[in-house]
Amino acid sequence: MNDAAKRKAKKPQKPTPDEEASIRVDALFEEAAKFCAAVGLHKDLIREIYDAENDWTFLLKIDALLETATKEIIKSGLKLKVLNRFVGAEALGDFVDDLSMDGKISLLRLLKASGCPDEDLGFVKAVRQVRNAYAHNIKLADLALIELIKQRPDKSHIIKNISDIKTYDEVALIASYEKDGTFLRFCILDATMRILFYAYHLALK
Repeated sequence: MNDAAKRKAKKPQKPTPDEEASIRVDALFEEAAKFCAAVGLHKDLIREIYDAENDWTFLLKIDALLETATKEIIKSGLKLKVLNRFVGAEALGDFVDDLSMDGKISLLRLLKASGCPDEDLGFVKAVRQVRNAYAHNIKLADLALIELIKQRPDKSHIIKNISDIKTYDEVALIASYEKDGTFLRFCILDATMRILFYAYHLALK
């Protein structure tokens, strides 16, 4: 076999970790565009959020997006179909829209009742906790997300729920986030997409 034939016979090279991450992000953006279009949002919204100029803007917009998806999931679960039409859908939708995210009667409690997996529920709750820290203190607007998390007494809990990583060494993971802030954004975006997909396929598609 000559050299040209040998080269042709070789298996395709495995993508590098950076290439795999890029492929995955592109796929997530493509699916996210479908969700945004279904709920009347700008189709490139997710990419724009990912590219936000600071973590304060990124996190607040991710939280708002998760709240929208949460409401769509709950509204779908509350619909009652009788003779091919939904009964009370508008009134129930208004009720859901008026609920707060957390508390005794809240979106998070209804999300849990709707059968949302614990890991997704924990993620939505962790994002809201960090969002509240940002939203209630404008002095933190220029603080990197990982630095904000490191200052919290529930740091380990937040890292566990917000990272979307099954097994990790916390010190090493935090060091990775400090070295490359887009890595943390990617982890958050990845988990967000999972919830958006659920909302899209369950409530909207």
